[in-house]
Amino acid sequence: MAAQRRAECGCLTKKLATRSKAPPRTRSAERTRERLVEAARSVFAKHGLAGASVGDIAQNARVSAAMINHHFGGKLELYRFCLQGFGELRLQAIDKHLVVPQSQEEFRIRLEMLVNELFDLHVEHREVVNILLRDLDVADQWGKGIEKLLYEFTPRFSKFFELAQQQRFIRADIAPIAAASMIYLTLAGLLQADAHRTRVTGLGLTDPSHRALVVKMVIDVVLNGVVERGSGSQLAT
Repeated sequence: MAAQRRAECGCLTKKLATRSKAPPRTRSAERTRERLVEAARSVFAKHGLAGASVGDIAQNARVSAAMINHHFGGKLELYRFCLQGFGELRLQAIDKHLVVPQSQEEFRIRLEMLVNELFDLHVEHREVVNILLRDLDVADQWGKGIEKLLYEFTPRFSKFFELAQQQRFIRADIAPIAAASMIYLTLAGLLQADAHRTRVTGLGLTDPSHRALVVKMVIDVVLNGVVERGSGSQLAT
C-alpha cells in the first residue's frame, strides 16, 4: 500500500509539475503577442503599411523577426490584426447605446455618452487612428472583411440619429449619416492635430475635463447650430 501511494504521489507530482510549466509558456506567448501588437501600432502609425519593416517591428518589440510569422503569419496579417481589434471595439461602443430614445433629453444624454466613449476609445488607440488616416489610399490591402468592418462604423453611428428622427426628436430634413459623419470627422481631425495643439496651447485631449468640454461643444454645434436663435435674422443659404 505504501509503495502504491508513493507511486500515485509520484504521478501526481509529475502532473502538477507539467501543469505549472504550461501557464508560464502561455503567458510568455501572450506577452510576446502583446509586445508585437504594441510595437506594430507604433511603427505602422509612423510609416504606414508600405514603409514599415518587419525588422523595425521586431526590434521595437524586443523579439526576433521570426516571431511575427510565428504568431501572426506575416506583416500584413499583423497589420490587419491591429485594425480589426479597433474596428470591433468601435462597433461594440455604438451597439451599447443604440436604443430608441424616449425623449429629446434622453437622446442628447445618450449621444453625449456615446461620443465620450468613442473619444476615449480613439484617444486610447490613437496610433490605430493615425494608421487609418495615413493608409486610406491602400485600403484595398486591409482585406474585404476588415474594410467592411471599418466602413460599418459610419452607417451604424448614423442609425443612432435615425432612431431619434423616427421619434421626431431631430428634423426630418437632416440626413442621419451627415450628422454622424460631421461628429466623427471632427473628432478624428481634433485627434490628428492634438499633439501640435497641446504643444502650442498646453491643452490636450488627454485631459479629461478639456476633452469633456470639446465633446459638449461639438454636440452643441451639431444639434443646435451656430446661429443665434430669436435674433430676427437668418443667414442666406
